[in-house]
Order: sequence, then structure tokens, then C-alpha cells
Amino acid sequence: MMVVVLALSGCARGGVDSSGNADRSVGAKEPAAERGRVIVFGIDGGDWQVIDPLIASGRMPAMARVVREGASGVLMSMEPSASPSLWTTIATGVGPDRHGIHGFIVPGPGGAGPKTDDRGGEAEAGEGAGGAHTDVRPVTSGMRRSPAFWNILGQFDRKSGVVGWLVTWPAEPIDGFIVSSYLPYLYNWSTGRPLKGTIVEGIPRQTFPEGLLDEVSALKVRPTELDDSLLRRFYDPNRIGALLPADRECVTGFRWSLACDETYARIARRLFDKYPVDLFAVYFGGSDVASHRFWKFAHPEAMPYGVRPDDAAVLGGVIDAYYVYLDGLLGEYMARMGPGDTVVVLSDHGFKPVMIPGRPNTSGHHRMEGIVALWGRGVRPGARITDARLVDILPTLLELLGLPAADGLEGRPLAGALDPSFVAAHPPRHVPGYKDKSGPRGPESSDLDQNVLERLRSLGYID
Repeated sequence: MMVVVLALSGCARGGVDSSGNADRSVGAKEPAAERGRVIVFGIDGGDWQVIDPLIASGRMPAMARVVREGASGVLMSMEPSASPSLWTTIATGVGPDRHGIHGFIVPGPGGAGPKTDDRGGEAEAGEGAGGAHTDVRPVTSGMRRSPAFWNILGQFDRKSGVVGWLVTWPAEPIDGFIVSSYLPYLYNWSTGRPLKGTIVEGIPRQTFPEGLLDEVSALKVRPTELDDSLLRRFYDPNRIGALLPADRECVTGFRWSLACDETYARIARRLFDKYPVDLFAVYFGGSDVASHRFWKFAHPEAMPYGVRPDDAAVLGGVIDAYYVYLDGLLGEYMARMGPGDTVVVLSDHGFKPVMIPGRPNTSGHHRMEGIVALWGRGVRPGARITDARLVDILPTLLELLGLPAADGLEGRPLAGALDPSFVAAHPPRHVPGYKDKSGPRGPESSDLDQNVLERLRSLGYID
């Protein structure tokens, strides 16, 4: 069966053959790497307030080059600001009322819907986020009602590679590959707030083709396996014991998030090099988790309650260091890009300080101003992007790939970001619509949901 799936999904179209190699046989479609690619580099919660000073100090050289030689600006988010909804909006080009993804969870067979907090995000555990007070199910890709870019490209004989993007489990059959973000939240036992998922043993359809899981599982990084030299880029592990208990648990949750991002970084690097595609998208969620947890240490002057100076000295640099870590990953892709490639760096929202009574582990929360930046083929050098919205990203990606935008999309290409000569040579095209999502909707019974919830309960993440 594995041979058949790989043959149908890759070899016949010049992609992955039955032995796991890129097919370059006579008559195969021209490899994506030789035709020009678009790379989407997703940073959850990325904010120019953090990036600009780091660029000025020389700590983010890759992003500095993108801004200097490419186009950049603010990407406005929307409410409610739950990450699964926002990243699905980016992927589909339509809002949540149409694509159907509103948060991390949905009501179970006999439960009320999940509550949202007064800042637009999912409620904490015990208030609708998987605690004992409600009956809920994890949100899944089968609940998405609109085609995403990985569905759309296949309709035009173009290939997609997707790693870690939210709400991609179960992985859908596509022309290309998906490494899903299974259960886009693993609960931090101290707060119940979601961490941005990882590969979980024993769960089906975490990748497409499903056999790809055998190749990438060895690249998974567990929190206990994080190298001490990597941790020291963010904080001194020897000083964590002196922190307050709640802050120590923030560090524990951070280690989970870092392990998730390091897992996806290794997987994405491997697949990007091995299996060329037309559009490659990778998502990193640890920047969002770090900003939620450590904003008060980075900006104690913005908080209405005190932060101990010694604690700020230990954790005050975590957020900046995470951006520097991501900049290094971005630089790796830029170094691999050819003259026909384009990179799009974006976030779903930004961050601001917040004080939540009784919740000392949350000191940063979403603000509407996110980031967008483009560099490479088709981009106007030094341009400033204005009035950009989440729904404008998909039409821009389609324009860069020379593919038509459906009349039903809610956005338009970021014209100010694109070089006029490129636009003249690639005039926008339109089609009435796209086909519905292909493949099965995924498991709908409660058996798998109960398996998920029991796993979380056994780990102590939920009651």
C-alpha cells in the first residue's frame, strides 16, 4: 500500500518515488527547485516591536536582509485571535465564518461550546479549554470547510510541502507532503494553556504519505533531550531553581515548545532538501509561547505589578533569544534559495503586555499588528507594505506562483510588495472557484477523541 500511495502522490508527477527519492526520470515533471519556489516561514506571534531592535543591534541578520532588500510591513490580524483560526485564514484566504475553524476545540457530543476569555483567546483549563467543566473535542483538519493552499496547488499540478502548520491533522492526501501539527496543543500542566503541538506516538495520519512518519520520527526532539548548549541560548539552566514556582513551570512549558519547534525545524530541513515542491510552508509556535510567558521579564516596566530583578535577569532575554533562534533557521532557507525563489515571512498577530488577576504565568497577549515580509523573485526591493490583511496572503502566494485566484477569495495580492515588472509579466488570473477539499474528512467518531483526551489526562495535562 505504501508503494502505491507514494507512486500515485509523487513519482508520477516528478515528486517522491516508492523508494523515497525525488523522481528525476525521463518524462517527469520539471522539479520545483528548478522552476522557482515560494517558501512560507510562519512565526506565531511575530512582532516588529521585538524584531526592529534586534535588527538594529545586528542580532537578526537574515531578517535584516529581508527588510533591506525586500518588502515588509504590518500584517493586521483579526478577532477572535485564536491561532488555529488565524493560520487557517492565512491558508484559505477566507475568514473563520467560511472556513469553519474558530479555536482549538469544539463542543463534544453532549457538551457546550468552549468559552473564550476577554482578550479573544481560548479560555484557560477548567474554563472551556479541556478541563472537567465541559465536553470538548480537538479541532481537526476535517472540520475545515474551505480549501487551503495545499489543496489548491494540486488542482493546477503544483506540489506543496507543509510542516507543522496548525489544524493539519489528520494529514490530507495532497500533491506533495504534510507533516501535521497533531493536536495543536499539548497542555502545560500548570496553566492548561496550549503549546504548539508535536508528533505523538501511536496516532494515525500524522503525515501524508503516512509512511513518511517512519522517516521523520527519528528527528523528534523531546524536552529531556534538548542540548544544554541550546538551552543556554535562552537562559542559564543553573539559575532556574531560584525562580518562583509558577515561573519555574513557565520554563518547563517553554522547554516543551522549544522541543516542538526544534523537531519541526529538523524535519522541515530534511524534507525541504530532499523533496522539492512549488510551495513549502513551515510554522514555528514557540515564539508565541515565549511571549505569553516571559513578556513581564523582558518588559518589567510595562507591568503594573512587580517583577523581581533577579528573575528578570534570568528570563528577560528569552523572547529576544527566541527570535534570534528563528532568524538562524530563516537564514538556512535563504542560503538554500535559488534566483527564482521567494520567501514570505509572516505572523498571525503581535504581542502586548497584559495583567490577568490570578494568572501569573501569562503576561503577554495578542495585539492586532503582526508582521509580513517578502524577499526574492518578484519582490519590489525596499518597499513598505501597507494595509495588509491575513486574507491577502493566499492571493499573494498564488500571484507569485502564476496561479489564478478564485473569485470567492476575500483578499487581494499585496501589490505594493511586488515588482511592477513581475506583475506585468505575470498578470493576475481568476477562476470562478476551486474544487472542494479532496480526500476524506477524517475521523468523526468520538473513539479517537477519547483516545486523545485520555492521553492528555494520563500525562496530567487535563483533569
